[in-house]
Amino acid sequence: MTNLSAATELPQALGVPASASTLRRNLALASLGSMLEFYEFMVFGFFTVIIGKLFFPPDLPEAVKTFQAFALYSLGFLLRPISGAVIGHLGDRLGRKRLFMITVMLMAIPTLLIGFMPTYAQIGLAAPLILLLLRIVQGVALAGEFAGASVFVTEHAPGSRIGTASGFVLGASYIGFFLGALSGAVLANTLAPAALEAWGWRIPFVIGGIFGFVSLYLRRQLDETPLFLEIRNLKERAKAFPLGAVLKTHFEAVAFGIGIGTFLGSIIILLYFYMPSLLQTQFGVPRVTAFNANATALLLLAALCPLWGKLADRIGCGWVLGIGCFGLTVDLLFFFQHIPDIAKDPSQLIWWMMSLSVFMSCAAVIPALCSLIFPTEMRFTGFGFSYNMGSMISAIAPTLISFIVLTYGKDSVVYYAVGLSLCGVALAAWSFRLRLYPRPG
Repeated sequence: MTNLSAATELPQALGVPASASTLRRNLALASLGSMLEFYEFMVFGFFTVIIGKLFFPPDLPEAVKTFQAFALYSLGFLLRPISGAVIGHLGDRLGRKRLFMITVMLMAIPTLLIGFMPTYAQIGLAAPLILLLLRIVQGVALAGEFAGASVFVTEHAPGSRIGTASGFVLGASYIGFFLGALSGAVLANTLAPAALEAWGWRIPFVIGGIFGFVSLYLRRQLDETPLFLEIRNLKERAKAFPLGAVLKTHFEAVAFGIGIGTFLGSIIILLYFYMPSLLQTQFGVPRVTAFNANATALLLLAALCPLWGKLADRIGCGWVLGIGCFGLTVDLLFFFQHIPDIAKDPSQLIWWMMSLSVFMSCAAVIPALCSLIFPTEMRFTGFGFSYNMGSMISAIAPTLISFIVLTYGKDSVVYYAVGLSLCGVALAAWSFRLRLYPRPG
């Protein structure tokens, strides 16, 4: 990687550090938007089968409607790389806090509107088109949200606790996954199938929209990061690092960020987004069982992320990612081998899903890795573009898995799953050769 001049290195004098309570408040508020992002992501995944029924022609085969619903969701990611670069560039130029306010508002409005969307039976072809438009608006906002939260947390944390802070922000984000899964489980347990399909599926989207506006209000209390405050007087800080220069001077970091974004998005989609639908439609696992197991696994995933992050502060982010992904590979092989037994005795599913979460929570180090491979002046831009390019690539995962099932059969998904986890091992090895820009202290 190209070495930066002294003017572009991280500043060493950060002034008076914020109090511990202020740091905790900033970390919590920074995580609210990502929590909403992951919440809505999970809610859409849980209700994909219902959305497919309601927003596409009723005479289509069930598998085709599910395929189209996932394809529609994937299209919402198309603008994320460019949006991530633009929002990231503005974040590097104007500050992290200001962009936080914009992105959470752009997430809250479409989420709320989806909850009140008319169906195909009511407005015909306009229903999936409006849904696509709302997904695109969400994609623009989401492009800057997770990157912004990761950068914000990394720049606020003491240098010796970046791993722990990284685990906190990802764990808090996965709380959104859990809450989305919990909403699906509660509705599946309390509502009759007819009521769930008629109006029950709308409730989580309305709640998510309201939560977004509450987050917008609370984020007014955020403090700008000390690292950004140190460089804000460098008039050329943003102009010196447009996207073209980022690609030219830090191409390897960008490529790594794309790989990490692709890996994390794809494996999360497979395990917690697509798996409930796959187990229901292809293996006959009851909907309630799949929802309950997924919700429990996601809660464990969120709880373990800070622990993996704390371990990373001791042994390094690369080692944590490598160990976790290797364990995940082995666990996935056994899990898919035992799916026929799980179909016969669905009570086993919860233990298998929890075991996958134990290893998957090694992803706690990803916010730190993707932040520290870029210097402060271009961190938001580099993270925003590269990670979201990977997210866009990962968005084809549901469509790809559906294609694999339709073409090669449900048992072929194991090869895709194991391939993904091995990519995580390769990325961990790659991280050892990258230059990092650690926080001082």
